[in-house]
Amino acid sequence: MKKALLLPAFVASALLAQSAPPAPKNPPSQSSPAPQPAVTKPATPSQPAPSRPLPPISERVEVSVTNIDVIVTDSKGNRVPGLTRDDFEVFQDSIPQVITNFYAVTGGKVLLEDGKTVPLDSPQAVAEIPNQLKARYIVYIDNLNIQPQNRNRMFKRLKEFLSANVGPQAEAMVVTYNRSLKVKRKFTSEKGDVLSAIEQTEMETGGGTSQAGERKDALQRINDARSEDDASRTARSYAESLRNDLQFAIDAIKTTLNGLAGVEGRKIFIYVSEGLPASAGAELFDAIHQKFPGGSSSLQTLEFDLNAKYATIAQAANANGVTIWALDASGLAADEFISAETRYIETRPSPFFLRQNTQGPLVMLADQTGGKASINTNDWKTSLDELSKDFSNFYSIGYRTTRAASDRPHSVEVRTRRKGLTVRARKGLLEKSTETRTAEAVVASLFYPREDNPLGASVTVGEPRPYDRDNYLLPVRIAVPVGKLGLVPSGDRYEGQFFVYFVVLDALGKQSDLQVERQAVSVPAKDLSTAQRKDYYYDVQLLVVPGGQKLAIALRDGVSNLTSYVQKNVFVSVLPKETKKTG
Repeated sequence: MKKALLLPAFVASALLAQSAPPAPKNPPSQSSPAPQPAVTKPATPSQPAPSRPLPPISERVEVSVTNIDVIVTDSKGNRVPGLTRDDFEVFQDSIPQVITNFYAVTGGKVLLEDGKTVPLDSPQAVAEIPNQLKARYIVYIDNLNIQPQNRNRMFKRLKEFLSANVGPQAEAMVVTYNRSLKVKRKFTSEKGDVLSAIEQTEMETGGGTSQAGERKDALQRINDARSEDDASRTARSYAESLRNDLQFAIDAIKTTLNGLAGVEGRKIFIYVSEGLPASAGAELFDAIHQKFPGGSSSLQTLEFDLNAKYATIAQAANANGVTIWALDASGLAADEFISAETRYIETRPSPFFLRQNTQGPLVMLADQTGGKASINTNDWKTSLDELSKDFSNFYSIGYRTTRAASDRPHSVEVRTRRKGLTVRARKGLLEKSTETRTAEAVVASLFYPREDNPLGASVTVGEPRPYDRDNYLLPVRIAVPVGKLGLVPSGDRYEGQFFVYFVVLDALGKQSDLQVERQAVSVPAKDLSTAQRKDYYYDVQLLVVPGGQKLAIALRDGVSNLTSYVQKNVFVSVLPKETKKTG
C-alpha cells in the first residue's frame, strides 16, 4: 500500500493518506512501496557497516524532564554564587521534586557536572555546554502601543545591550508588531544584523501616536459632555476600539511565543512598549467619574477588563519556556494631559491611575515567567544590565517526573534553604508529553534548524514527477540503521516501532499541517545480527507545488524515545530536466 503526503497547491494544509492518490498518466518507475525493512535492501551492499550493539532492552517509561532557570539574590540585589543543588527545593503542584540536573553559571562560566568550568563565550562551549544554557533573545517591539520618540530614546540603550551580549552563546531575533507581525531578523549570532534590524525599526511610525491623539479627542468630548450618558458613549466607543486592537496584539504575542515551542535554549522575550492597559479605556471612565460623581461609570470598566487575556500570554510563555522582560518606553514622562492642547480640559484622569492601569500587566507577565519589568524609569541601562547578569549568573535546575506528562499546566516553586536570599524563577509550566515536544520541535526546525540525530537517520529525495497540472510527486526516502532502533524480544522475533513526523514549508511561506505516521519493525531473531548491519527504509511520496520547498522530518524511536531531526531544501522545477546528448 502506498503512502502520500498531499500538499494542495498554494494551500497551507496537508493530508497524509493511507493509500496513494490516483496515478499520473506516466507514473514513476520508482513508485514508492510501503516502507520496507533494510534486511532485504542494505544501504551499502558492497561494504556492510560494522556491527552495532543492540540498544538496551527495557520497559518503556514516559519520563518528562523539566529545566528551570533560577536567579538568586541577596538583600542588596546582588547575585549569589556558590550554591549547590542541596541548597534548592523544587515543588510542582506543591509536591517536592528530586533535582536530577544542576548547572551553576557564575561570571559567565559554567560549572559542569564533572566539576569542569567552561566559559560561556569560549570555543569549547559550543561542544561542551548543554543547549538549554544557550541564550536566545527575542526583541519584540510593540509598535501599536508605543510612540516613536519614546521608543527611539530607549533604543540607544537596547542597542548597547545587544552589542555587548549577542555572540556565540547568545543569539537574538527582532520582531515588530503594528496590526501585523513582521520578523525583522531571525535568530542570529551576528550582532551587526540585529542592530541593523533595530535601526530599520527606528524609521517606522508607531501606533501609539494615533492612540494618544484619539484618547485626547475622547477626553475633550467627555469634558464637553452635558450628561453622563453622552460621556459614557464616548468612553465606550474608544474602549471598544482599543479592546479590539489589544486582542489582536495579544494574539500576535502568543503566536510569537508558541512559535518558540520547539526552540532549545534560554528564551528571553524582551517586550518593548508603553504598557498594556489592564482595562481598555479605564482612564476615560475615571474622568467621567470625576465629572459626574456617584454615577455608574466606574462599573463599566469591568466590561473592558483584559487581565484574563494577559494571563494567557503568561501561560503561553511558561508553556514554551520563555521568560518575559518588559521595558516600558514611556519612562518618567510628565503628565501627558498637561499640555497646550489640553489646557482647556478641566476633567482629566489621574496620571497615577493611568500608569497603574498600563504597568500592572507588565509586572504580572514578568513576575509569572521569572523576568522583570522596567517601569517608571529613564535608566533602561540599569534594567538591561540586570538582564546581562541573568545571562552570566544563574542556576539551571532540572527534575524528572514519570506521572504528569499530560500537556496540562502546573504550578512550580523554587526555594532556597539558605535564609535571607531571594529566588526568582517562573511560577508555572506546561509539562509536555514526548509526542507534543517532538511535534513542536519538528515544526520549529523549519525556521530554526536542528542537528540532533542520535538515530543516524538520513533523508534522500528523488526526482519530482508531474502529478497533474499544478502538482508534482516528490519521492522521499528515510533511512535509519536497524542497530540504532530499540527492539524487544517477542517470541521468535525482535519487534519495535518508530514514528515519522512530516511538515513542509513552500517558497511563499505557506506551511502544511504536521502529519505523523507510525511504522512497526519486526525482525526474525535468527536474522537480528545481519539486520543490525543494515538500514531500514521508509519511503513516502509528497505531493508538492513547484518552487522551493523545505521539508522538516523527525524520526522518534518508540522504545527508547530517541529522536532525530533532519531538514531538507528541495527545488521543484517546472522545466524538463536536460538530457545529455550522445555522439
